[in-house]
Amino acid sequence: MPDPSSSPDQVTVREYRPEDAGDLLKVRNAIFPPLTLEQWLATAERFTASLAYLGDEPVGAIPFEIRDFLVAPGKVVKVAQENAVGVREDMRSLGLGTRMIEAAAEFLAERCDLLTVYRGAERSRGYKFYERSGHDDLIFIRSANWASPSGDLGECAVLDLAALDAEGPELLRVFEARYGNAGGFPPRREDYWGPQLRSHIYVVLPTEVSYLRYPASGPLEAYAIIGHRRESEGKTSPLTLLELSGTSRHAVRPVLDALGALGAQRGRPVTAHVSWEHPSRELLTEVGFEEDLRSFMIMARVINPSRLLQRTAEDLAPLDDLVLDVWTPRTDYRLHEDASARRRVTLEGKDWVICRLLCRRLDVRTAVAHDQLTIRGGDDDVVDRLAHALPYCPWVYHHLDYI
Repeated sequence: MPDPSSSPDQVTVREYRPEDAGDLLKVRNAIFPPLTLEQWLATAERFTASLAYLGDEPVGAIPFEIRDFLVAPGKVVKVAQENAVGVREDMRSLGLGTRMIEAAAEFLAERCDLLTVYRGAERSRGYKFYERSGHDDLIFIRSANWASPSGDLGECAVLDLAALDAEGPELLRVFEARYGNAGGFPPRREDYWGPQLRSHIYVVLPTEVSYLRYPASGPLEAYAIIGHRRESEGKTSPLTLLELSGTSRHAVRPVLDALGALGAQRGRPVTAHVSWEHPSRELLTEVGFEEDLRSFMIMARVINPSRLLQRTAEDLAPLDDLVLDVWTPRTDYRLHEDASARRRVTLEGKDWVICRLLCRRLDVRTAVAHDQLTIRGGDDDVVDRLAHALPYCPWVYHHLDYI
């Protein structure tokens, strides 16, 4: 139970400053696998945080990694990726988490378009906290498990992180061949993979990385990046498929056969995290993965909707003569207004509908037909123009991106 003398009215919430590193880690490390000050500072320039203080004592922290995030091909937004959210045990259930989220929505509004989080357990208190604090589901992910992997290394090579570091251009080419029509992940660059595989999650949860390359030499056709976390006492750690890509379905299959051989060789099951639109989902099932119930999702809270529209719209021209207002059960606001606007319409929907619309995760025509999105002052022409400006985009989750 919270200490009754610790009133939430006595708590102040503000943005992290560089000199607050020790305070942030004091809260974080009491709840999560610890980071040293040196480890935090190694990548601290990518982070900020919302901090709660009772007097001079830190009692809550939400670190945010400021990331680029691809919502559709060529459409990159800035997100504040929440992680290691924590409140000191005796200060919980006082609403401090919500206050830290609200503060972040204000101090990040000019720098970011969305607050985002990887979350699981839809029936948990943690999930409900994010619902209450204005986050909406954008993609659902399930784990798939290969309990008894088998296969043949064939023409694949099993390499290490250093080998992967050297192949940035090839990785990027093959990744784009497979996922160039999708969003749902940080955009890839030639130098993306190595730094990501050395980020905080791999520091606090030490992981051996294996790079499966097909073929073993010559131009890259397919690859898999595998993580194997250090064994915890009494528990067998699976091999985790962090990222899988190939220039074709035909090229991906030998990599999965090699993954099965690696799992059998090490006596470990293999786990993958797959979303409905993952292009290798059926192939994973074909080789032996069995899907669980959905257990994971990306959630987001829109904090700068007008700028988000500017960044995610495929084409704003169809909206030029419209004033677009938004009404939801929680709020209303002006979304878009061009100097030549002559007609005003109001987009009406639950908050999750508007969030999905702006993140390119809503089929506009279907949503209107199913009465999920309604448009005051609208007609079929407005629906068509909105659908042209914000067409639906498939999203794919890669566990490599987890923080």
